[in-house]
Amino acid sequence: MAIEIKDHVDIDSLTHLTERQKQNVTIWKNVLNAMNANHFDERMDQYFHPEMTYHNPNRPDLNSYQSWKTSPMNLYKTFPPSHYRIKDALAKGDDEIWVYCHHVGEQTGGPYMGVPPRGQEISVEWFSILKFKEGKIWRLFSIADVLNMFMAIGVIPDNLQPVDPYK
Repeated sequence: MAIEIKDHVDIDSLTHLTERQKQNVTIWKNVLNAMNANHFDERMDQYFHPEMTYHNPNRPDLNSYQSWKTSPMNLYKTFPPSHYRIKDALAKGDDEIWVYCHHVGEQTGGPYMGVPPRGQEISVEWFSILKFKEGKIWRLFSIADVLNMFMAIGVIPDNLQPVDPYK
């Protein structure tokens, strides 16, 4: 099965968002595009506030921008071609957006959690809440579907996910 790479949602079609909210979604789109192009330099850095913090309960080690940035950098190296996109977006006020995103890639660049690369395809959906300060990303909270990613890679057996966990 070949990885299907899709583009971002059409931001102009998100008619429920104000212009300011659309600008913030566009900032996140620009970050993802920089990551897609392996531009982990000032082209990506320009979108983040110097006081940016990151929170993900599964990755407490990535609490600052500099530490968080290492994760997409390593994902790009491990799962090329690595492609990120926004599937949908909502907003709360002028300076907070909620984005539903998707990441695809192929494990050809190196081991992941001790599993060697064999061309395993990943398809990870995640949700992020981004808060902005002075027009830049200031707070980032994310939750990703790492269970399916671990099963796709072979970190854990793919028959562990129950249909009904209460039976």
